[in-house]
Amino acid sequence: MGEAANFDIAVIGGGPAGLSAALTGRIRNKNIGLFEHLDFSQKLQKAHLVDNYLGLPEVTGKGMMQHFSAHALAHGPQLIKEKVITVFPGDNMFTLLTPGNTYEAKAVIFATGVVSTLLFAGERELLGRGVSYCATCDGRMFQGRDVAVISYTEEGENETAFLGELCRNVYYLPQYKGDFGELRAPITVVSGRPKAIVGDGQVEKLVTDKEELKVHGVFILRHSDPVENLLPGLELDGEVIKVNRDMSTNIPGVFAAGDCTGKPWQIAKATGEGLVAVLSAITHIDKK
Repeated sequence: MGEAANFDIAVIGGGPAGLSAALTGRIRNKNIGLFEHLDFSQKLQKAHLVDNYLGLPEVTGKGMMQHFSAHALAHGPQLIKEKVITVFPGDNMFTLLTPGNTYEAKAVIFATGVVSTLLFAGERELLGRGVSYCATCDGRMFQGRDVAVISYTEEGENETAFLGELCRNVYYLPQYKGDFGELRAPITVVSGRPKAIVGDGQVEKLVTDKEELKVHGVFILRHSDPVENLLPGLELDGEVIKVNRDMSTNIPGVFAAGDCTGKPWQIAKATGEGLVAVLSAITHIDKK
């Protein structure tokens, strides 16, 4: 792990809001780190036809995303294909951790979209007490112990293989369809829907709709994590990030744009908010 890369603005998410923010940030000559590990908004790419975005009639979701990403990336933000696990506020600088690296930025824009999976019972209370979102970050803490991995993505298989080298027993609960024949002992593939994580101050077991697994740790690997877990203390309005008209949040230097700020879930709203968020972030930096 080398020295932390430094940015003026870190944009987390490469959907319409994040790309809009990155584009205008670069046009305004700021050093932009664009964190995008999901291949640019799978949600938009699945749209068969988009016909309500001004100036681009009857475009496919995939075609629109190609327009957006090509335009933004041509202006040269630094594209980082890593998932941000945690953001730490500091004096005039935020630290962003990914599974393999550390980055720093003067301002942060959340453009993370909506997390379609609800938290499990016990997840929030036991986060950092056996619940983790990153096997490569926290796996060594469970050397020789028993863990469960709940994964919504095939990337989870690599993380689980890594845990298999460290842990006594690894229970893998894939929440997607696949062939898991490559996974070897001590990994056991378990069918069943996770229901709750139980423990008194520390994780003790994972409850599914079929059984209870006695484990010391539970790793939850989603496409994107609940945003309040990325940055503790970030104020929410129900399930979404609470923002002011300039897209600022309750934490100075942190802004949000797009679906993560609530309805309407429309592309024009996302690109507009991305623009406002980055202009506000630039104003914040320049005042400093």
